[in-house]
Amino acid sequence: MRKIIGFIFIIISFLVFYFTSEKALFAYENSKNIPKKTVEELPVISLSQNSIFYDRNNKPFYIPGSGENRINLKSSEIPQLVKDIFISTEDRYFYSHKGVDLFGVARAMMVNVSNSGIEQGASTITQQLARNLYLTHERSVERKVKEIEISLQLEKQFSKDQILTMYINTIYFANRNYGIEAASKAYFSKSVKDLSLAQTAFVCTIPNNPTLYDPFKNFDHSKKRQERILGILKEQGIITAKQYDVAIKEKIKLKTDSRVQEYPDYYSYVDYELKKILSGRKGKFLTSKLTNAQQAELRKLKTVDERVTYLQNQGLSIFTSLNPYVQEATVKAVNQGTLSTNTDGAAVVIRNNSHEIIALSGGRNYESQNLNRAYQDFRQPGSTIKPLLVYAPYIDYLGATPDTKVSADEYCKGTYCPKNDSGKEYGDVSLRTAMQNSYNTAAVRLYEQLTPGVAYRYLDKYKFEKISAKDRYEYGRALGGYDIGMSPLEMTSAYTTFGNDGVYYENSAIQRITLRDGTVVYENNPSSVRVYSSNTTNTMRSMLHSVVQNGTARRINMPLDYIGGKTGTTNDNTNLWFMGLTSNYTIGTWIGNKRPNQPIPKNYTVPPPQIIWRDIVQDTNLK
Repeated sequence: MRKIIGFIFIIISFLVFYFTSEKALFAYENSKNIPKKTVEELPVISLSQNSIFYDRNNKPFYIPGSGENRINLKSSEIPQLVKDIFISTEDRYFYSHKGVDLFGVARAMMVNVSNSGIEQGASTITQQLARNLYLTHERSVERKVKEIEISLQLEKQFSKDQILTMYINTIYFANRNYGIEAASKAYFSKSVKDLSLAQTAFVCTIPNNPTLYDPFKNFDHSKKRQERILGILKEQGIITAKQYDVAIKEKIKLKTDSRVQEYPDYYSYVDYELKKILSGRKGKFLTSKLTNAQQAELRKLKTVDERVTYLQNQGLSIFTSLNPYVQEATVKAVNQGTLSTNTDGAAVVIRNNSHEIIALSGGRNYESQNLNRAYQDFRQPGSTIKPLLVYAPYIDYLGATPDTKVSADEYCKGTYCPKNDSGKEYGDVSLRTAMQNSYNTAAVRLYEQLTPGVAYRYLDKYKFEKISAKDRYEYGRALGGYDIGMSPLEMTSAYTTFGNDGVYYENSAIQRITLRDGTVVYENNPSSVRVYSSNTTNTMRSMLHSVVQNGTARRINMPLDYIGGKTGTTNDNTNLWFMGLTSNYTIGTWIGNKRPNQPIPKNYTVPPPQIIWRDIVQDTNLK
């Protein structure tokens, strides 16, 4: 008797709402005659969704969260079971009505009353989509009128399959998750296509009442509704009795997607590079490939930062050069290589011929959001600057050879009197000997003969970010004593020139960006500039090899097809560097304290940057 009274009350309330309002009746009757319109004539809606970052093997390595966690799926990617569940529980007559089904609402209310719960929605799927896309959730006649108009227009403009797909991608699954794919990853850490029958039904309980059926807060409520859904599926012949029994017995274990960044060092740089691309400061991002709705939204945004944020939340697929194996080895080498000195450190690995940044350590035990010392920390480069500012330009500009002589005796220019690291004088030595032993007085003499003006014509091609006006005329810059300095990434990138026949390429982590449907909106096309001639480059490679074979880096010499590099130490032992090359890779390493002027304790036989470099090469077999 109570059910009958309840049913009558609901029907009366429904009729009062719909049929006592002349506006609602008028809107419903007239909206039937709405002519078919194009998509562009509807209010443009572009829903945010998560971008996905892929490594070099096209495997996702990070999906950053945003305000709305959403991953849109194509119709073909949504399991039929999911579609069946929502049609069965929300809008059983979805395929027969025209968007608004008054009798269907009455039927849904009758079912809900007879089952003492909400088994079917009171609005059609089309109406719910109209509300989610274009309207608020306020309860008013005006809002319902608009909902009816938009619903009928949607039905004339889109197919049933398109409407159902949009609906499944837009509905709310609690805890900032929108759409079935995001929900599946959030609650079971896997794609919806990989869910069991029981798990699928469980996830699909949530949108009916995201607060009541929040799995984290009200698991029991969700489980009871899941069982009711399974019962409906069995009654309608969508699943068999055996499937029902198995699903009912399956224990539901939530496995939340923690969204931990496996490679925070590398992702930090990728995010930085992505912002440069999206802001127009690197390459060309093809906004013309976006949907009309996305382009319309983009035009509304006034600032570059707003545009960048918007584009980041449009479900981009970002394909990077990340080599997980090398990345893990690089991070491990930096973490272990800085233990003895209790310092920080960084390392960068670049593949020469493809100009790809394949690995990057941003600091000892680097954590997300920390200062990434690989590209955000600028330090005096010490003697690693000598090949770039002195030796290669001197050889290239003046036609010198490795056997050209230079004095390594005492040197003074006014009050500036640099000393060799040993404090000794060595007389006339060859350029090869001067570089492999890092004689300071020889390097300054060469720099003076070359002149700073000529030297910087070469160095400026690398576009170092922090070079000051003062850096351009003081002779101490020949020894790496800069006002601010260079980042490990900048230095490593510059040294790749010796692995690319004297041509400097802009090295990148991001290789291409696509929309979720595969449309390419960005492809890396590295800019390049010739810095040295082929002869100069070959000469420098020979001299860099001598540094490792017989010079300051001889303790890490190993039998590779090619090995070469340059060490660097700054005053008071505050920064230690090693820039090294193999046949195919350039690897730059640095260590120092968080406070730039704090000395590094000399409690080592082999400088830690060289050990870090050696460990990366040996552990990954980079050649």
